[in-house]
Amino acid sequence: MNRNQFDWTYLIFSTEYVFQPFFDFVSHFDSPSDGLMESYGGAGCVDCYREHCRRLLPSVPIAATAPDRRTPSLQMNHGQTAPRRFDFARRSCRLLIAGSFVIGLILVPCAMSAPTKSSKSPSPTPPRPIIATSTPFWHNPCGTLLTYDGSGGGATGGMISSAVGHDIMMMESESESDSAMRREEDIIHGIVVAAGQALTHAEQFTGAFVVETFHVDVKKNHEHWKGITLDWLEMAKYMPKALDVPLSKSYLATLTFRDVLHAVYVGMQNLAVGLEQVAWDQDREMLPYAKYFNETTLKLRTILCEVSMAIYDINETPEPHVSRDIMPMESRISRDNQSLRDWLILREYMTSLQYLIEAFGYLKSKR
Repeated sequence: MNRNQFDWTYLIFSTEYVFQPFFDFVSHFDSPSDGLMESYGGAGCVDCYREHCRRLLPSVPIAATAPDRRTPSLQMNHGQTAPRRFDFARRSCRLLIAGSFVIGLILVPCAMSAPTKSSKSPSPTPPRPIIATSTPFWHNPCGTLLTYDGSGGGATGGMISSAVGHDIMMMESESESDSAMRREEDIIHGIVVAAGQALTHAEQFTGAFVVETFHVDVKKNHEHWKGITLDWLEMAKYMPKALDVPLSKSYLATLTFRDVLHAVYVGMQNLAVGLEQVAWDQDREMLPYAKYFNETTLKLRTILCEVSMAIYDINETPEPHVSRDIMPMESRISRDNQSLRDWLILREYMTSLQYLIEAFGYLKSKR
């Protein structure tokens, strides 16, 4: 036997002696069956000194064992047959199993004793509140603070309305009455244009919203609910009008430019309170018309900016800002009549836009 063969044999037998208890356990599953030993003529246990081999087959001389032509044998110096390759491979496999077992005994306790990093589960997203808590957009619709200087020159601030911008370029030679007249015409034009654009936008999605929500068209839905109003909006006080019903000539004759500006400013803020809640609910509950109601609030904000700039421009003091408190809490949190509430607010919004177009259109015609 050469040096390498001797080293492998010594390593196998010495390791087998150290892990003898483990081998006894593995041998219960790994021991060759009687059939396997018979197929090798009993030579499989020639060099095996375990109890099961001594019980199954006594030690036999090498000469009495039939030569196995399938597996060539190695000749030792004393003339005996060397362990067959099957035994060598099997013992090598046992050595690998034993080594893995020992490594597992070493590593598992280390892994168990290692400090574990506490994993903090991400905190769940807090539910969105039922009511908006930010500053109402109608408190500062132009996006800049306007100040009244009291000099009759109008409002000052970082933003100028498109309706009154022309006033800056007016000729100094114009008389005071002509200047006021032109200023009012520009104001009216800006408000009417903004209201017309907002009404067109509302009509584009109202039909689909009503059909999907109430399963009838807008006309039938309006006829069914036209007797129901939201008292807190106070539409009859500020903009007395019904949807698609023209204002009477007698009523139009009573209107003045300043009175209409102040009434519209308050009435549109009331609508802003309701539309904000509708858009908030649509967005929070991920309803299909959230985008359109959010765009509606932007359109309304543009109108409020035009009106507020107009009030400052004619050297008037605007009414106090409307609070969110005008909308009852029950109307905000109730889900029983939410669809009807949304329709009534949308209906009054479109009615108010019609009012702006008719009222300011009449005032412009009287110039």
